[in-house]
Amino acid sequence: MVGDTFDAFVGAHKPVLTGQQFQGPNSTPDPVYVLFEDFTHVKFYRLSLRDSVELDAGPFEDGFHHVADWVPQRLVTATGPNPLPR
Repeated sequence: MVGDTFDAFVGAHKPVLTGQQFQGPNSTPDPVYVLFEDFTHVKFYRLSLRDSVELDAGPFEDGFHHVADWVPQRLVTATGPNPLPR
């Protein structure tokens, strides 16, 4: 999280940033990122996750909760459900 200096950070590092992620017209996080050759990212945010959630949905006192029985999605690429090469 970069905080109040987010805009200055983006301006100073624009030559090495790969892009900015947009989630929609009312999205708050919209991080900028660097994408590496192995498809990993480093993302830089204006607000913390909690601040972003509270800005959208209001304050909460009991913190974050994990979804019960959640199973991650399988990665499916253009070549099918094969794992990415390492």
